[in-house]
Amino acid sequence: MSDTAGNTVTPTTTAVTSRPTRAVGQADRPELLDVTLKWSDLGLFLACYAAMVVVWVGIGEFITHSSSIQARDQSVAEWFVDTRTATLDTLSALGSNLAATMVKIAVTAVLAIIMRLVWKRWREPLMMVVPLVLEASVFITVTYIVSRPRPDVQRLESSPVDSSFPSGHVAAAAAYGALIVIVYWHTRNRVARGLVVALCVALPLIVGWARMYRGMHHLTDVIAGLLLGIVSVVLSWWMIHRAIERTRSSSPTIG
Repeated sequence: MSDTAGNTVTPTTTAVTSRPTRAVGQADRPELLDVTLKWSDLGLFLACYAAMVVVWVGIGEFITHSSSIQARDQSVAEWFVDTRTATLDTLSALGSNLAATMVKIAVTAVLAIIMRLVWKRWREPLMMVVPLVLEASVFITVTYIVSRPRPDVQRLESSPVDSSFPSGHVAAAAAYGALIVIVYWHTRNRVARGLVVALCVALPLIVGWARMYRGMHHLTDVIAGLLLGIVSVVLSWWMIHRAIERTRSSSPTIG
């Protein structure tokens, strides 16, 4: 191509990268993009729920049909009765209430709302809420199907649910482990990470002790509840992580 003076001109092409309009202060790093959910995510959640119900019902049926496990559980329950004191009675009530239904729902709701207001995206609130919903859904179904009687000892409290397997209190306490994921997302500070890990490990152990001490659950109920809470957190992280990666890959290139 030549200009009007006869000089040769090499054509150039300017690449234009479109940017999505962003509000002032909105993070432009890809890892901070919000998560977008699809109906397929609900299907994946339901698949995880169904698989967990099958596994935990299988565990519950195995335990309730094993005379040796039943006898060992009963002896452990009686040992806890023998350790009771007035002071421990009070402490166990406090420990049990740490993961009571209304307490867990209230704490989770408050934390999720605060996270949404502070970070203005959904990944953190979802990480708090999804494990609780998954754990509670599986617990309600499994405890209804298995219908294991509570320990044959004097109990220090009553419950509207007269089924022992698994421990819903311990499962709910273990679901607080979602806080570990959220803290690891936001900081590499070892002290902060260590404190949250210690808290999330101690909480289900305290609740598990309290529930057995008060005669509400067998040892195997507590173990099953602990595993239920942990698996709920891990699967929830996996589902949310998949959604985050899908959102990231479908977002316009920023640069």
